[in-house]
Amino acid sequence: MLQRTLIALAVCATACTSVDGSPDGQSDALPGQTKQAVEPLDKPSEENAIRFLEQATFGPRLANGVSPQPIDTVERVRSVGITQSITDQVNATRSTFDGTTTSKDLGSQFFFNAVTGKDQLRQRVAFALSQIFVVSQSGLPDLSATPESEPKIAMAGYLNLLSTHAFGNFRQLLEAVTLDPAMGNYLDMVNNRAFNTSGKAIEPNENYAREMLQLFTLGLFKLNEDGTQKVDATGAPIPAYTEAQVQAFARALSGWTYGNAAGCPTVGRNNAANFSLPMIGCDVNHDSTSKTLLRGAVTTAGGSATLHLKQALDNVFADPNLPPFICKQLIQHLVTSNPTPAYVQRVVNVFKNNGSGVRGDLRAVVRKILEDDEARGPQAPLGQYATYGHLRPPALYITALVRWLNATLDTAEGKDPGAKLSSWSRSLGQYVPRPSSVFSYYPPNAPAPGSSGLLGPEFAILDTATVVARANIVHELLFSTAPATAGVIVNLDTLPSDPNDLVLWLSRYWLHDTMSSELQLAIYGAITDTRASTAAQKKKLALYLTSLSPEFQIQR
Repeated sequence: MLQRTLIALAVCATACTSVDGSPDGQSDALPGQTKQAVEPLDKPSEENAIRFLEQATFGPRLANGVSPQPIDTVERVRSVGITQSITDQVNATRSTFDGTTTSKDLGSQFFFNAVTGKDQLRQRVAFALSQIFVVSQSGLPDLSATPESEPKIAMAGYLNLLSTHAFGNFRQLLEAVTLDPAMGNYLDMVNNRAFNTSGKAIEPNENYAREMLQLFTLGLFKLNEDGTQKVDATGAPIPAYTEAQVQAFARALSGWTYGNAAGCPTVGRNNAANFSLPMIGCDVNHDSTSKTLLRGAVTTAGGSATLHLKQALDNVFADPNLPPFICKQLIQHLVTSNPTPAYVQRVVNVFKNNGSGVRGDLRAVVRKILEDDEARGPQAPLGQYATYGHLRPPALYITALVRWLNATLDTAEGKDPGAKLSSWSRSLGQYVPRPSSVFSYYPPNAPAPGSSGLLGPEFAILDTATVVARANIVHELLFSTAPATAGVIVNLDTLPSDPNDLVLWLSRYWLHDTMSSELQLAIYGAITDTRASTAAQKKKLALYLTSLSPEFQIQR
């Protein structure tokens, strides 16, 4: 145990410095890399196909001779190309969540879907959206008067909503999120009245309006289209909105309550909680007066709750801050924590116009993120290696390991493999779907440790405890019988037995042929030590050391 802890601490120290310009034993240009060649999207190299699957799925995997090749495998991507692979993923059968009393925990369902679901890209985008439009199952009340779990029902519906809209239009997504009862309860949009039971005007709650502007759409400060901050004549950042505008949005969004068959309540009163239907607008509890929103726009005097909600959301959707704020975060979740301004600008251009004059087409935006030259190629872009990529967050770290090992999730005889994976992720600081705050599991603007202005959001939950936990879960996966007992079954027979071949296999696949000579020698030396006496021990040790290396933990 002491040896594993020391290894893990060393991994933390190296990983935390690799992002700011000292890559793990590698120069910025990889050996033999003199120019970043642009590969045709329809003929990706094996390395490029693996990088694509790291960005577009919950982890690459090999077909291993299965026919027809699954759409989320390296061989299939190489065969049909990047563009067709994205199309196949978009059209794949959608995974869903079940909030019934007898269904498994939503965290278990999440990991089962992430490992086995065909709709890998939809799930990745929905997971990214869940970390922007945050609702936490832990923040929803469980009514003691009812037998069912309201948090589970509400959260299952919300997660299904995000996956439904993952490739839709951002404006429709924003409205669906705004009117979802889980979000309504979590951020006080539901039962946000402008009048009390006596009909006297009261100040509506500002919580949803504030978070909608700050976290879901615009951010705190005005941005250029390339995601860089605008500044005033003194060099200070310019606020994206004012306190008065927050109050105006709160009033414009007042009057919504839980949906039910009876319709709206009387003035100052609420409907009983109902998480199975979208919220309904009730004019009797809505501030119908005209309000000034962003960029001088005003709502219609005497307008209904429904009209004012439309006007408010249209106003935010049209704001120039929204495309760079959202696009940069999607790039961060899928590809790299520090995209260049030019990369952000190119994606923003697609958000503004998908080629057919449509603004907010998320399908086109996601496609552009994954097809862009800065995302594609055998390695990270030349000249950007030291600052490129992102620390694999706990959920993706776990699923990448399990999918690379082509694990079987056995649900027979009461086993719950998803719960096992969920518990591992929780121990690493990411308890899906229960983020600790509206800022998600970690804030998108968290700095990389020891860096000079670089972002490293996932590092916000990496500390000595969670680094040790990473080592412990990998050790349990490889060396313990507990995962198999829970239904997580790994078969290492497909890995080479020869030590040299095994190291080359791990470099070829797990690190898309970028493993440093230092790491190769370290792994080879460990697995050829006489104490690693069997082929199984050599394989497990090689996997263990590779998975804990900064070269694997930093996905590039």
